[in-house]
Amino acid sequence: MDNNTTTDTAKEILRGVAQAQNQFNQNKGLNGRLVEIVIANDSNKEKAKEVAQELIKDSSILGVVGHKSSDATQAALPEYAKAKLAVISPTSTSIFLNNPVFFRAVYSDESAGKKLAEYTYKGLKLKKAVIFANPTNTYSNSLREIFTNQFEKLGGEVVHKPLIDLTAATFDPEKEVAKSVYGDKAEAALLLPDTQSVEIAFKIAKEITKRNETLKTQNPPRPELKMLGGDTLYQGATLISDRKNVEGLIIAVPWFRETPQAQLFAKKADKQWGGGISWRTATSFDATWMLIKALSNNPSRSTVLGGLENVSLSANETSGYPLKFTPQRERQGESILVEIKGGKFEQIDPPAKP
Repeated sequence: MDNNTTTDTAKEILRGVAQAQNQFNQNKGLNGRLVEIVIANDSNKEKAKEVAQELIKDSSILGVVGHKSSDATQAALPEYAKAKLAVISPTSTSIFLNNPVFFRAVYSDESAGKKLAEYTYKGLKLKKAVIFANPTNTYSNSLREIFTNQFEKLGGEVVHKPLIDLTAATFDPEKEVAKSVYGDKAEAALLLPDTQSVEIAFKIAKEITKRNETLKTQNPPRPELKMLGGDTLYQGATLISDRKNVEGLIIAVPWFRETPQAQLFAKKADKQWGGGISWRTATSFDATWMLIKALSNNPSRSTVLGGLENVSLSANETSGYPLKFTPQRERQGESILVEIKGGKFEQIDPPAKP
């Protein structure tokens, strides 16, 4: 994954955090005390544990918003658990993350995986899917597992099971796409890269787009291979650099700026940042507000941790949707499906109930 994409997603997260901080501090904070944010770079998974240990040493830190990726969060969680320091992640969606100190301000992969499976089978009426994912990554594997279970429950089949490893040294996008179409007779391709392998997923999308052009010209014409993916593919850069290669790609996201619920927040955020906001900005804003609301007159790590379980935010206090944690510390709600059409993300209307 190139550095620009990494920097862009980091900015998206920081904008949401800063927006919540500004809003709170401009209203004079809590009894005159303002919220101060410490920014740490975990370089994804490698440094996450080390960063967690440093943050724990600073007793003025009462809660953590992060980490960006599920892998980094998983590496850091045992450290936070030892220190009983609350962590609210706006972007780590893996179903394998579970700890008494871990809360989630974004829907888990349970929601996205099921939504993608339902839409592939019922909405697109496709019965055979192939999955490109990273078997060693927490997020990638979690989404793959949920999609597969739900798709098979509906009557679909995942070919080349369990997945095609897009991170393998020998991985050849052109060869694997051709094999999936002609050998395995796949009708849908699920692109579920982790944050580190997004660029490889775009190479696969390019090959699928090329292959679909060929399929159209065959006699009789063969149906195209439909592309679907996880929220790591929601990138502004995608639309600019890979525009024609990602046309028609369907992605499950936790928040979308065009929904009626999201528009008020989207307008405020655009005004503050001049654009460049995404679902990561929205969920980071929500995560920061949850932490702020858990503060009390004399806050400590234990009061914040205990308080989070009871905090409830109404829709007008968040990026558009109410937020209260379930007993499992999850956010309730469901993912939204968007499709790239004419170089823009557009919401897919939910399929009519049978």
